[in-house]
Amino acid sequence: MSGIFISHSSRDSAAAADLAARLRAQGYQSLFLDFDPADGIPAGRHWEREIYTRLRACSGVVVLCSPHSMASDWCFAEITHARALGKQLFPVIIDPCELRPVLLDTQTVDLRPDPEVGYARLWSGMRSAGLDPADSFDWDVHRSPYPGLKSFQAADAAVYFGREEDQRRCLDKLAQMRRYGGERVLVLVGSSGSGKSSLVRAGVIPRLARMPDWQVLAPMRPLQQPVEELARVLPADVRSQLTQGDGDQALAAAVAAIAAGEGGERQAVLLVVDQLEELVTTSDAAAAVRFVALLRAALAGDAGDLYCLATLRADYLAALQSHPAWGQMPFREMSLGPMTSRHFAEIISKPAQLAGIELESGLVETMVQDTGTADALPLLAFTLNRLWRDFSDDGLFTLAEYTERIGGLEGAIRQEADAVLAALKPTREQIVELRRAFRHMVRVDPDGQYTRRAVRWKDIPEAIHPLLEAFVKARLLVSGQESPQAGSDAARTLEVAHEALFRAWDQLKRWLDEDRAFLLWRQHMRPEAETWQQAPEDKGLLLRGGPLAEAMRWQLERNSELGDALRAFILASTTAAQRARRRRRALEAGIAFGLVAVSWLGVELWRQREDAHAQLVNSYWSGAVSARDASGDTLKAAHYFARVADLTPQPQARDSALISVGVLGGGIELTGMIALPTAPEGVNTRTDEAVLLAWAGADATLLDLHSGATLARTTHAEAVAEALIAAQRHVVSRDAGGGVRLWGGPAPARVLASASVAGIALDEGGNRLLGWDDGGVQVWALPGGEALARLGLAASIGGARFVGVDSVLVWSTDGRLWRWRIGDSGAQASWKAGCAVRDVEVAADGDTVLSRCETTLIRHDIAEGRVMARWDSPEAVDGVHFVPGGEDIVSWNTASGRVRVWSTATGEPRFDRALTHDGSLSRVLPTPDGARFVTSGAGGQIETWDVREGAPAARGRHDRAEATVTATISPDGTRVLAWSGAAGARLWDTNTMTPLSLPLQHVGRVAGAAFFDKGEGIVTWADDASLRIWRRHPANELTTPAPAPSNATDLARAAPPDAALKARLDALGLHGYGLLHQRTDATLVVAGPLARRLGPGDVLSPPLTLGEGIGSGALLADGRVVLWGNTSVQLWDGISGQPLSALLRSDVLYPESARVDGGLLTADGELARQWRWPLPDTAGMSAQQWLARTSATQMDDQGAISVMTRAQWCALARSPLGTPAGCGE
Repeated sequence: MSGIFISHSSRDSAAAADLAARLRAQGYQSLFLDFDPADGIPAGRHWEREIYTRLRACSGVVVLCSPHSMASDWCFAEITHARALGKQLFPVIIDPCELRPVLLDTQTVDLRPDPEVGYARLWSGMRSAGLDPADSFDWDVHRSPYPGLKSFQAADAAVYFGREEDQRRCLDKLAQMRRYGGERVLVLVGSSGSGKSSLVRAGVIPRLARMPDWQVLAPMRPLQQPVEELARVLPADVRSQLTQGDGDQALAAAVAAIAAGEGGERQAVLLVVDQLEELVTTSDAAAAVRFVALLRAALAGDAGDLYCLATLRADYLAALQSHPAWGQMPFREMSLGPMTSRHFAEIISKPAQLAGIELESGLVETMVQDTGTADALPLLAFTLNRLWRDFSDDGLFTLAEYTERIGGLEGAIRQEADAVLAALKPTREQIVELRRAFRHMVRVDPDGQYTRRAVRWKDIPEAIHPLLEAFVKARLLVSGQESPQAGSDAARTLEVAHEALFRAWDQLKRWLDEDRAFLLWRQHMRPEAETWQQAPEDKGLLLRGGPLAEAMRWQLERNSELGDALRAFILASTTAAQRARRRRRALEAGIAFGLVAVSWLGVELWRQREDAHAQLVNSYWSGAVSARDASGDTLKAAHYFARVADLTPQPQARDSALISVGVLGGGIELTGMIALPTAPEGVNTRTDEAVLLAWAGADATLLDLHSGATLARTTHAEAVAEALIAAQRHVVSRDAGGGVRLWGGPAPARVLASASVAGIALDEGGNRLLGWDDGGVQVWALPGGEALARLGLAASIGGARFVGVDSVLVWSTDGRLWRWRIGDSGAQASWKAGCAVRDVEVAADGDTVLSRCETTLIRHDIAEGRVMARWDSPEAVDGVHFVPGGEDIVSWNTASGRVRVWSTATGEPRFDRALTHDGSLSRVLPTPDGARFVTSGAGGQIETWDVREGAPAARGRHDRAEATVTATISPDGTRVLAWSGAAGARLWDTNTMTPLSLPLQHVGRVAGAAFFDKGEGIVTWADDASLRIWRRHPANELTTPAPAPSNATDLARAAPPDAALKARLDALGLHGYGLLHQRTDATLVVAGPLARRLGPGDVLSPPLTLGEGIGSGALLADGRVVLWGNTSVQLWDGISGQPLSALLRSDVLYPESARVDGGLLTADGELARQWRWPLPDTAGMSAQQWLARTSATQMDDQGAISVMTRAQWCALARSPLGTPAGCGE
């Protein structure tokens, strides 16, 4: 830390050195003096930047005033910058001079009459201003000021903030213990994560160490062998007295030797024991007894030399006091309370100030808002350490870096949780118990969000106690007590440290989502059980019918998680129901005993077969939902759903399973497979045609994507470098030697250039070809190939583009540009960009061009041939696009993943920060309406960004392996086609990033994908030399943006039930439910995030849930139910209680109206979205055959998915109606 900055002229270096020596003598160890070898600027650092960094970091500035410094521009800049930063200024006059006006309102110290008196005034003024040398600790501004999850250490004293009052209390208590006697052990007691260790190590020890009457030993932890750990912190010359001594006085003898010191004055010796609870949890029993005996004997010594400061988790206080080794050891307790918002703000801002880091406005407030938990301190420290590690190079922490790049506290928690679990390598049985424990630590609030609840430690199986202790140690769980006075394990409690753990730790969220129905049922049922316990004679409170059947099912599956009260409630309800059934049976007569005996065996066998079949179907349902919602394996989920459909005899249940397949499949089917001679090195398509151009080596091939037929083929003398599809299915290709060839039409192939062409381009309609070389540019007419004109230029041409109707823009590698009207003898305009042009982008109007250099963007007026504006990007520019509409430009840097949005008119950035994709970039794609752009790249993700807001609008996880993903956008902009090698290709809705297809896979790794036929077709290719042709059926895709409806109705909201319905609900045990929708055959009722369907005879569905509070819903045909809230939609089978879709995120937030017509349309003003529930047409084949036919994938009996070969698929796909493309003999 540069605690005191000395501002001086280089001509006053001697006076500055004298001042520095005097400051050090006063105890100010943290100084900045620019020429000082120890405290000045290290070699190789940028001088000016380092000066201003140190000024930001310092606490006060001493200005040596002389004629030289008052005339120095640098000194003036230091003074004004310090004032602007709010630093304390201390002007010290060393020679006669006229002070700068900026110093005239500040009290000066004049050293000229009497230097000693002047320095005494300076020390007094500095202390009065709060610059006490006792609080001044040295700090290296290039170190991280945030230690992460590790405790602060003595070396971090300069950046330790937030516990100043507790620090003073601790020091005062130690002083009182020494002065007045009594207990000589001070135990600092606090909850897990409250900062006990940091307070002692960075707050108390460094200050005690500066006091001459204290000798502070290095902190120790008991660990397994506390005596050995104690020996390690003793000085080497007395260590043998402990290790070789047998009696209890060994430590006392060692302490006496330490306290004697060298100067004859006896010192108090402080032993610091961190994490004292380890004596109870970790230490060897015999070693713990020996350690306490040594400590007790040393504390009882007549000399009174030893004192002990220990930290202890509050939940182990009672265990320590009752531990046989500790016994009746007298000690004084100091409790550490929770930190306030002010403390958290200091923890964030003050270390940053010392390290010279600026914090963007709003960052501190946002981070403080995220720390509303008892254990937020270490989580905050970890996040701050990540910010320093990843984003400190520019000296600024931004809100976007915290919220988007790191993900706030949630991002830090997720990464830490995964690391802890991976390090522990728990067994399968431990994972099962851990998952069960987390189910006890959660509840679902009325908005459908997971919130934490404390559980008793004694209710958790001992088998996972070590596992949970590891999570507590990692500050992901918090251990506490039911009451401040309690201290035993019977009263110990456990809860998650931060509710963000439920949202941010993917594995835990998957577990909870899979168990959501049970959690909601248990949460809803507990108050019913408590009400019954208060009036057990009231039989009307007991369960019966559907609710009782549901309770019995959950008891069979999760009995150990119900609790005594709920189990008793279910037992009483079951007993009452059995008595009622016996009474009914007693009234039944006339059944012939012989008939029953004869038919019993056949009925029992039939029932067993039915039960086994039902269990198989249920297992496939469970496997499908788990694969879809938990592991994200949609192919496996679709195949499981297909098996359910094939095994289910009931038409309604079969259709529900098929709808689940259709929701995942999205109406995309495979229509052809083509085998290429070799894996393509390059591929080109046209979105308005059904042709594909592929090349490898010197060969190029043009294919018809409807029939699979080869339309044309050519071979160059050298390897093909690029190829373009021109009008009327003609092709222009260029080889590595610069030869250009025109082919593909009815006429024979024609050589347009034999060599030297460096690049080619087509006009918008594909009717003219442009080629360039070092001698100029050439234009040909297509499809005939006639040479139209040539412009000779004595320059190394970097590229060229058609602009407007009849002109060409040319640029050279050294940054010169020309506009040439085709056919004229010379260029109409020539001008300089001022830098080496790497590429250009032509605006839709054809009049404006944007060029990019290394870090510079330049806008050009083509008509006038001049530079209109230029601006610099903070990072290298690897690509640029005009955003449709013309008002904005996007540029990006591939490696950093940073995208910037600029105003086309002014060149000013739209936002004060870059928009950052999580990983490097492969594509940046503006949508045709200019409202959004899509990014893809590393990290396995694709993201949609709102251009106006400068924020992510939606995000999709394409590849869970986090490989590089590449994407393209459909002609209408509503669909994104993304692909990666292992995950294949997939279609996504642009605005919501909802997946609209299953993965489109090959046997080999997918190398690319493209739209054709105006976006209605998709072609994919792979490194196994295969092409696969897919056909979209947009009417069967799950969702699409829609025009604002004219006939939508206001949303139905839950209403209080009328008396008759309330009586029915009360009889079923459904208290507090409201009516949402009613038809002649069914009723839909809702409470918070929970809905139930009442069918004929009041048959009750299992709980139907949403990931948020249910805003509205509707009963659909065949027992299905659709629910939606403020941000999401989900489809359910209201009879079986199975979710037919995943939780679907919508871009119509807080919808005001809706229309249910088999599908669902939600709207808010002009924004609307259509949701469909497609039912695949499997006529003439099983569901599994249909899925294999449309996806070319299959699942074996063990549940493994494989991709079908061309031969396998063609054998299945051939039919009397025709042969698919590529399957001909």
